[in-house]
Amino acid sequence: MATYPSTYPAPEATEALTPTVSSLFELHAPGLYRLALAMLHDPAAAQDVVQDTFARLIEHLRQREPLANARGWLYTVAAHACRDRQRRSGRWLPWIRERDTRSALETPDRFDDREALLDAIRVLSSRDRLLVALRAQGLSYQEIGDAAGIRHTSVGRLLTRALNRLQKELNRATETQGRTRPTEGQRRG
Repeated sequence: MATYPSTYPAPEATEALTPTVSSLFELHAPGLYRLALAMLHDPAAAQDVVQDTFARLIEHLRQREPLANARGWLYTVAAHACRDRQRRSGRWLPWIRERDTRSALETPDRFDDREALLDAIRVLSSRDRLLVALRAQGLSYQEIGDAAGIRHTSVGRLLTRALNRLQKELNRATETQGRTRPTEGQRRG
């Protein structure tokens, strides 16, 4: 895996931007796309967010501004772009089971647990979804705080609460399906 310096110098010429932006794109674009898709539930909008994020990066570097933490900066810009899109649309797109007209398979398959997880994530508030998605991308508490617009000292507490709510939703979903997951004590024997 490639390593990158923590600070990127502001290049003198536009051509000098290309290797830095290309490297950052290869490294972070997939994670940014997953974050945007988790927040917006629209593949085209998620691609637009990634494109806008890197356009802002190019502009940032052209203005010769320092970039101390590229990963944190990119995720912060992407998270803000997603929230801006949500505000412009006037709503967060919640998933409501009663309005979902898609048919489900009669028999369980290997993706059932993943679907239960996605359903549980969709029930979370937008802030909880954002915190869980950012942590799943491996961001530090400082980076999560910057991206979510909360103090980094509060991230651990808020993330723990979000994960607890996620676990409750997963438990509720499995109980609704007529099967219960073993608790930690039951798994140990």
